[in-house]
Order: sequence, then structure tokens, then C-alpha cells
Amino acid sequence: MLSNLLLRIFGRAARVKEAGRRAVDECLQQGYRNQHAGEQAAAERCYRRALELDPGNVDAHYLLGALLGQTGNLAEATAHLDRALALKSDFADAHAARGNVFLLQDDRPAAAASYARAIGLDPGHAIAHFNLGLIQQGAGEHAEALRHFEQAYALAPDLPDLLKNLTLLQIEFERFEAAESGLQRVLEREPQHYDALKCLGLTLQKMHCPDRALQSYLRARALDGADAELLNNLGIVLQDLGRLDEAIASYDAAIALKPDFALAIWHRSLAYLLQHDFARGWPDYELRLISAEQPRRPTLFPRWDGTALAGRKILVFAEQGLGDEIMFASCLPQVIAASAHCVIECSAKLETIFRRSFPAATVYPARADREVPQSVRDMGIDLQLPIGSLPLHLRKTRSDFPVHDGYLEADIAMTDKWRARLAALGAGLKVGISWRGGTARSRRPVRSIALAQWLPILQVEGAHFVDLQYTDCRAEIETLRVATDVHVHAWEETRANYDDTAALVTALDLVISVCTAVIHLGGALGRPVWVMAPYSPEWRYGIAGTTMPWYPSVRVFRQPVYGVWEPVIERVAQSLRELV
Repeated sequence: MLSNLLLRIFGRAARVKEAGRRAVDECLQQGYRNQHAGEQAAAERCYRRALELDPGNVDAHYLLGALLGQTGNLAEATAHLDRALALKSDFADAHAARGNVFLLQDDRPAAAASYARAIGLDPGHAIAHFNLGLIQQGAGEHAEALRHFEQAYALAPDLPDLLKNLTLLQIEFERFEAAESGLQRVLEREPQHYDALKCLGLTLQKMHCPDRALQSYLRARALDGADAELLNNLGIVLQDLGRLDEAIASYDAAIALKPDFALAIWHRSLAYLLQHDFARGWPDYELRLISAEQPRRPTLFPRWDGTALAGRKILVFAEQGLGDEIMFASCLPQVIAASAHCVIECSAKLETIFRRSFPAATVYPARADREVPQSVRDMGIDLQLPIGSLPLHLRKTRSDFPVHDGYLEADIAMTDKWRARLAALGAGLKVGISWRGGTARSRRPVRSIALAQWLPILQVEGAHFVDLQYTDCRAEIETLRVATDVHVHAWEETRANYDDTAALVTALDLVISVCTAVIHLGGALGRPVWVMAPYSPEWRYGIAGTTMPWYPSVRVFRQPVYGVWEPVIERVAQSLRELV
């Protein structure tokens, strides 16, 4: 009798316990459905009810903690997620959710550790891979970030923003073919995939295929014409194709959607400057100063606003690349003449040349930390301005550019030395050449011409050619000599000492170059320079015409079609034959 009673009691207890479990499960399932329907308050009630029924339920603690993290209740979210992990330390989803809360608390190291723990427990946790990749991307650990993005994409390709971030890093590592082929596969499955169209356009843009990029962007715009980022990128490829009015209209549309969109405003300023619309271009060109790539420097003195400089001392400090410094230095004679005294900070490479060329000014080399020497601080400086901002006040129209025969001066003794060395080559014109310009980020493939393509120029009789490259290209020169018997003379000291470079350029009869710093140096020295410019060059060269406002001695030979150099090379070769 007693045993039967006990069986009935235990049976009832088991049924009650099972009913309780079912009630908890029903609460969790309903909460999950509510959450994914966007009904977060209802979901929270369900999860809390589950915990009332079973305070030690690990799933309920995890789901409630994750939800509270999403709704911003970080303290309680932390408590529930920590409880879930105390109950089940190998709970990968809880570790990932804990990482999310750490991230919202701006504790990135702790967040990264949580995501890594989640991945260690579950290598197939796509969200943990993606979020850890985002942290690594922000920390500059791009190779690791790319690895996690690739793993996340293999597991869950539809995660929001994953395709974009993966593409950006593939582009950074110049894995263009992988990016393009992957995006094309997405579009084969889903031709109207908006993110894939945008990413494909960006990939093709970075591959310097603007025609193809344009088609991809236009397809994306047909799906969503209210994406400011897309409209900015569309403007860039239109500008690459020389369609400046359309490019500016696209930048305008982006800015209308997002009035504080600094990148679109910046690109529009470059388009204006490329058109020589200086009045509209210079004000927004100031946005360069807030770029993450622009070194921060102390603001020791008030910024010059263009008012009269009489009786005031001004510090003009260096910025951007060597060619930019040289170009903007064309404004310095005007500043020196108008002010009580001008102090010039410049690249160390230019210090000697600037001291010689601007004897009435004080010149000192820029320090790595951009700090101003105490001796300069003690000079009683009244105003300061970055050198690239001088044209904002002094070059508002084309007529503001002075006609000059050079404002930089090479060392006379050095120049005589180079003239003697060039004379030893024999009779004929002495022509300096530079065929490779820019960096991977400043359109090197668009601006450069392989030395072998120069043969029509280099085979012009009656001329001797001299290497003016700023990097050592002797192996390339030797390869050309062996293959064609064409000689290009190279002297290492011109790379070691920029004063020597200036003296050599002064001693030469002519410089022929792609768009690089030697154009600026030759033009600033007043020497004859021929520049071979891409179809849509950097803004400094303008979009049309054979002249540059900055340098009267420079002649521009322009591509008639994007990416096609042969007609340019033939025109230069013919002009050189005529000159010889």
C-alpha cells in the first residue's frame, strides 16, 4: 500500500515538473517570437515570466540579458548574462552577447575577449567572428579582421554590413579579383542585390575601371537614389571620366541628403578646383585639415583671415606632400612682401632651397611632432596659416596667378657641376624623365607609364635622357637597355639630396614627366617642363588646356581617352623631335 502511494506522489510531482518545464519553454518561445517581431516589451515580459517559474533557467537569463543589452539596460543585462555564464560557462551565445554589452560600454578589449571565447567554443559563430573583426578593423589589425570577416561571410553572408566591410578590407589588401568574383556570384543569384552592386562599384572604382564602376553604381542608384554614400562614389567615377558637371550634381545630391557629409563636400571642392573654379573650390578645400591623415598640430597663434598683413608677423607651416609644398610656395613672395616678417616651416628636404629662395624670411624644417621651436615662439608671431590655405586668400580667380619665370633658386655651384656632367654625355638636348608617380592611394596606376612604353620618346635622336625618379629604378633602366639598347642615365645623389635634384633640373634643357613632384620643382624653378597628364588628372593640372596657372613654363599633354597613353606619347615624341 505504501509503495503504491509513493509511486502516485512521485508521478504527480514528475507531471507537475514537466508541466512547469513546458510553461517555461512556452514563455521562452513566445518571447523569442515577440522579439523577432519587434515587440521587445512583450518579449521582455515573457522572459521575466520564465525566470519567475524557473529562476535558474540558463536560457531565460541569456535571452533576457541579450534583449536588455539591445534596449540599453546594460547593468541588468550584465547581471543576467553573467548569471547565464555562471550556470553554463561554455555557453557560446552568452559569451557573444556579453561581448555586445562590453562593446556598448566601450570596453573593446573585454568585448574582443568575449567574442574570441565564443569562437573558441563555437568556431561557426558568425556574429562573434563579424563583431571581433569590427573591433580589429577599428584597432588597425586589418589582416586579422579580414580573416574573421571571411569566416563570418562563409557562415552567414546576409549579416547586415558584413559584405561592405569585407569588401573594404579586400580592397585595402588589393585582393580585387577575389572581391569582384565574390560580388559577381552574389549578383548572379540576386541581380538586384543593392549592397553587392554598391560594393562592386567601389571595387571597380579602386581597380581604376570607372566605366564599369559607373554601370554598377547606376544600377544601384535605380534601386535606391537616396543613399548619400552611393551618390558620393558615383560623383567620384563621373569625375574620373571627366564628366565634371554630372559629378558635381551627384555630390550636390549627396550633400542635400546629408548636409554634414564632409567627404562629398571635399570631393566637390576638388571638382571645382579641377575646373579652375577657385572661388567655390578653396573654401571647402579647408576640409583637408580635419582628415585623420593630417597631422594634428598646436594652435599657438590666431589664424590669418586674409586681412592686411602690414606690421604683423606670420608663421606659414608645412602640410601635405613635397609637390604641394612647392606649388603653394608660389604664394610666399606675396606674403613675405606684405608682412612685417614671414616664418616658413617646410619639409627638411626643402629647407636649403627655401632659405636660398626666400632670404627675407625665416625658414626652419618641420619636426616629426609638428611642434614649433621655442626660438620661433619667441619671435612675437601674430598669425599662422597652413601653406595650403594661402590660395584661399591670394588665388581666388585665374587672374590672381602671377606670371613668373620661377620663384625657387637652385645652388649655382651645384648647377654648374651638373651642367659639366651633362655636357660630358655629348652633343644634344639633355632631358630629365620621370615615369612613375603617386602611391597606391593617390592613383599610381592612373598616373604612371611603364618605362618600356616611353620608347617612342626615348628613341628620338639628338637627346640624352636622365632619370629623375625619386625611387631607385636602376634595375628597370638596365632591363630596358638590355632589351632595346636605349640608355637612361641615373645618378644616385639626386635622390639623396633634393638640392642636387633642383640643380640637375636647372641644368637640364627639358623635363618630361608624369604627374609627380618633379613637375612642381621644374615649374617652380622656371624650367621647361612637359607633363603627361591622365584624362582626369589631379585638380592641380586642370581638366583642359595645355597650361597650368601655377607654372607658366609647364606644358600639359593630356590623354584623349581614359587610360590610353599611346597618343600622348606620340605627341610628346613628335614635339621632342621638333625641339631637337
